[in-house]
Amino acid sequence: MADQESRAAYLNARKLGRKYVSEHEASEAKGYLPVLEDRIRGVEIVGEINLGYYEIPLQKVIGTRTASRSNSFAGNFMPLLADDTEFALKWQAVYQSQLTEGIREHIKVYEYLNRYYVQEGNKRVSILKFVGAASVYANVIRILPERNESNLEISIYYEFLDFDKRMYFDNLWFSKKGNFTKLIRYTQEYLQNNPDVKESVENVIAQTHRSFREAYKSEKTTDMNLTSGDALVEYIGIYGYPYMLRRKTLQKNIKNCRAQFLMASGSRQRNTIEVSAADTAESSKKPRLRFGKLKIAFAFEGTEQDNLFTRFHTLAIDRMERKYTDKVEIKRLFNFSPDPETAYNQLNGLISDGVDALFTTSPTMATASLRIALENTELIVLNCGIPRQGINLNTYFCKMYDLTFLCGVLASAMSKSGIIGYMNTSAFDHMPTYDMNAFALGARLINPRSQVLDFRLKLVNDWNEHITARRKFAELGADVAFCRHSPDNHLDRKAFNEVYAQIYGLNKFGYPVESYAAATFNWEPFYDKVISDLLQGKTKLYESGGDDCNPIHFGWGLSTGIMDLFPVDFAIGDNGVKLVRIFRGLIKNTKFNPFEGPVYDNENTLRFESGYTPTLLEIQAMNWYESSVTELNP
Repeated sequence: MADQESRAAYLNARKLGRKYVSEHEASEAKGYLPVLEDRIRGVEIVGEINLGYYEIPLQKVIGTRTASRSNSFAGNFMPLLADDTEFALKWQAVYQSQLTEGIREHIKVYEYLNRYYVQEGNKRVSILKFVGAASVYANVIRILPERNESNLEISIYYEFLDFDKRMYFDNLWFSKKGNFTKLIRYTQEYLQNNPDVKESVENVIAQTHRSFREAYKSEKTTDMNLTSGDALVEYIGIYGYPYMLRRKTLQKNIKNCRAQFLMASGSRQRNTIEVSAADTAESSKKPRLRFGKLKIAFAFEGTEQDNLFTRFHTLAIDRMERKYTDKVEIKRLFNFSPDPETAYNQLNGLISDGVDALFTTSPTMATASLRIALENTELIVLNCGIPRQGINLNTYFCKMYDLTFLCGVLASAMSKSGIIGYMNTSAFDHMPTYDMNAFALGARLINPRSQVLDFRLKLVNDWNEHITARRKFAELGADVAFCRHSPDNHLDRKAFNEVYAQIYGLNKFGYPVESYAAATFNWEPFYDKVISDLLQGKTKLYESGGDDCNPIHFGWGLSTGIMDLFPVDFAIGDNGVKLVRIFRGLIKNTKFNPFEGPVYDNENTLRFESGYTPTLLEIQAMNWYESSVTELNP
């Protein structure tokens, strides 16, 4: 009986093998088993590590060590030879042993780039795959390729090896470089914050990933082209570390994350809308009253008394409340928490009694906002911040480079030395590199020999550091400086109640002697446009829930009136006033883009070709400095 059953099993297995070959004849391996010797041909191998004995997943056993056995098996490890061959008889004998005793003897495999190739035990693997086994016990030898950062798979592999060259991967793998490093950091932070957990980083990762992977697969996420490791990193960024989390809660959270997983996998793309004056014209029309009041919630950092950016938003919102007093009901939350879980609970409480739209007015609120948006797909959620690729959250922000370019134009016109200081701060994470580059390009347009000195402040409210920066500017020849005001310094708020930044002249000691212009924001056009749209039932554009909704970033330019530069006329003279007016008009009428090529970085690499105008996302993805910029160390 056993012999007949074994032969029948072999014939069924061979049928599966032949079918596989016929369906994969066009593949590189022609439908046969991949061979490790072929895979590493031309690859510099730097060594081997015997990892010892492990239970490895059979789905990652994909080939054989040498070519001698490759034609005996199809690529799915099913046998191909006739049933009267010695090979077939041995396969049947092993199968019979599997039926009576099970396969207990370990196999020997070589691991290369997180996949396994069999040296000893091809038939055992074939039979185990045929009967649907999940794993096999193996002696694992790791083959190390030479580090190659231009090869995505090898560079991802070395993230594991840099952590521990003997680490066993199990089913953990990534499609994006940097995700394993993130997972290590998340795990270390979790252990630091939970000293009662005495497990190692490796054990916590293994246990967490194992339970997460099971829940992830159960939610039918195989269509996302996202490994369970990638998905785990995305999940932690939203919900925190799921170590020992209940399966039911884990599955619910994973289901909520579907839209974010689609974004992370590239199945959805972020769109951008660069808003102009024409786009805001409709907001001046009288909107029809919808059934019942429109309920809108706003969350702020700090309060309007101690935070400049909160003040900019609240001034506009207060005016909107007065304008739409019979149509709109507004709720406010101040002093948003920096703790992710507390922040999420604050927002959840803010929307708990039902709102139509939620505006979170700072980039620091993005994570909590994303979680709220994923869990409340019917709610319109917009976060004030620059767009981040791969994040399923609607965002809005002003195109800061319009304004800082204009500042650069005026600063260069007022500078006698051609050397200009630019005082920035690492506290402004939402004022990134492109802002500095726009300023430098504006300065060079007026004086091609201009130099911009970038002093990155560590603490925005440290006035000693401000003084140090101005003195360093003066020592290096700068006679004009651009400086953002501290958003939460009460002295600044009292002296410059609604001023975001200033351009001023410096004396030889670095002391500001004359103000040339001040920059400020006015968020009223944005909120007026969105509220008017929502009152008229134009909600589709702002929705982000559902598989067919791509998140949008709204970039509001200088032409919308959302920001402006106000020169001090008597200080800059008639020609200075004309210069500002000319360039303001060119930008407002979209006849000029500050980043139109050619643009070179400070290593003389051409970043934008002559005549090329980069997209908003390309501009905001800059991680390099324009050629005239010199970084100064604090």
